[in-house]
Amino acid sequence: MRLLVVPELYRPDDATANGTLNDAVQLVAEWLDRDDSLHVYWLLAPPEVADYDPEYVLADRERVTLIEAEPFLHGHEHEDLFSETGYTEAQFRAIEEAIFDRSGYVDVAIDQQVTGRFDLYKWLHRLGGGREASVQPTELIGYVHDLRLPFKRHGRGVPNDAPTKAELSAATYTDGLWFKAGVDAERMAEYGDDIFDSAFLDDLLDDALETGSPLDFSDFSESYAEAPERLHVAGSGWGKKNLDVVLDAAETLYEEFGIRTLMTNMDPIPEGMADREFVDAYPECSRERYEETLDRGDLAVCASDHETMPRTPFEQAASGQVLVIRDEPWAYDCVPEEYGLAGDLDELELLAVRAVENWDEAVAENRRMVERVREVRGPEECGRRTYRDLAERVEDRISAFENAQIRRNVASAVSEFDGSEIPLDDLRERVGGDDSIDEDAPLADLVYALRSLGYEDAGNPGTPVFVRSGE
Repeated sequence: MRLLVVPELYRPDDATANGTLNDAVQLVAEWLDRDDSLHVYWLLAPPEVADYDPEYVLADRERVTLIEAEPFLHGHEHEDLFSETGYTEAQFRAIEEAIFDRSGYVDVAIDQQVTGRFDLYKWLHRLGGGREASVQPTELIGYVHDLRLPFKRHGRGVPNDAPTKAELSAATYTDGLWFKAGVDAERMAEYGDDIFDSAFLDDLLDDALETGSPLDFSDFSESYAEAPERLHVAGSGWGKKNLDVVLDAAETLYEEFGIRTLMTNMDPIPEGMADREFVDAYPECSRERYEETLDRGDLAVCASDHETMPRTPFEQAASGQVLVIRDEPWAYDCVPEEYGLAGDLDELELLAVRAVENWDEAVAENRRMVERVREVRGPEECGRRTYRDLAERVEDRISAFENAQIRRNVASAVSEFDGSEIPLDDLRERVGGDDSIDEDAPLADLVYALRSLGYEDAGNPGTPVFVRSGE
C-alpha cells in the first residue's frame, strides 16, 4: 500500500510546532510498524523553509519518501492566510516526478489542504489512470484537524461564513472523512444542516472516522508533587485561550498559597503578562525548555473557549500537572464524564484553589483523567483504527477488480520474469502484444491485477517492486 500525506502547516516556518504534522508523524510511525510493505510519501515544504529535520517526519527510513516543494505564496507577508490552500504547479510537478514518473502510484491520499482538494483529486486520478482504469486509482480522505467554524479564529477571517462553507463543500467529494476530534464531526452535522439536505449530510458523516490525536505517553513522566508549588501556563496567547482569566487565577494562587507561575510560549508572551511579580516567563521558548517545564510544573488551567483534542493541556496532565479545564463539549473527547476539575469560565479560579486545598483528591482525579486520555489517544489505538480504514479501502478495490483480460495479460507477463521480484516499470513494458491491451494500460489496472494474482508491493523507494504475498 502506498499513501500520500499532505498536512496543513498553519505555522509555515516552524513545522514541528504544528499539531497537524505532529499527529500525522505519530500515525505514520504506527502504520509503518504495522505493515512492513507500506510506503509513505509526504508532500511538505523543504526542511530549510519550514525548519525541520527530515528525520522528524521519518524520511530517514527506506519506506518513507519526502517530496519537497514550496507551498502557495511562500515568503509572502500574508502566507499564513493560505495555510490550507493548495496547490502550486511546483507541488504537482514534484508529485509527478517523485511518484508517477517512476511508475509509482498512490492508493490513498490523506489531505488537509481544504481549498485545493479538488485539484489534488483530479491530478492523482489522471496520473493514476483516470476513468480508463477498471477501479478508482486513488481514494482521497479529507482529514479535518480543526473544523473552520464561524466562532473560531480561522473561521471568522472572511465574511459570510466563507471558511465554513468552503470546508463543508470540500468534504462532499472526498471518499472518506477523518476527524481528529468527535466534537468536529458533531459540529459539521450541526452547521451543515443549514446548507445540505439532511439525508445527504447523514450519508456523508455515517462512515466518518474519529482518528484521535495520538500522544506518546512514554515521553512523559506522570509524577506528582507532595504539594503544588508552580502553575504552568503553556501554549499560545490566542484570544480563545482566555489568558486573562488564567492569570487572575494565578494571582490568587500566589497570594493565598505562594504558588508561582511558569509561562511557556512559542510566540512572544502577550503584553503585560510576563511583568507580573509571580510570573517566570519563557517567551519564544524551545521544545526543550517546554519539556523541562512539564517536569517542573504541578498545576495547569485550560480556559479555552474551544479546542479540538489539544495536545498541550493533556501533555501537561500526563506529566503530573493537575489539570483544571473548561466544562465544554470539546473537552469530553478526552476528559471522563463528571470530571471533578471541570467548570465554567468563571469557576476555574475557585476549582484551582480547591485543587490546592484538596491536593490528594485532585491528584487522584487527574490520574483518572489521564487513564481516559491513554485509552482515547494512545498512538497504538489511533494507528490501529486509521490503518484499518486505509487497508479496507485497498481490499475493497481488490475485490472489485474484474478486468479478466488485463489479469490474464499480467499473469502471462509475470511468468516471463526470471526472479521473484516484479518491478512495475518492467511489467508495463512487457504487458503488450495483445490487441485488447498495450503498454498504455492504466497503471492502476496493473497494480490491482498483480494484487488479485497474489502479489503485494514490497514498499521499496523509487519504482514499486511487487513480490508474492508472504515472501
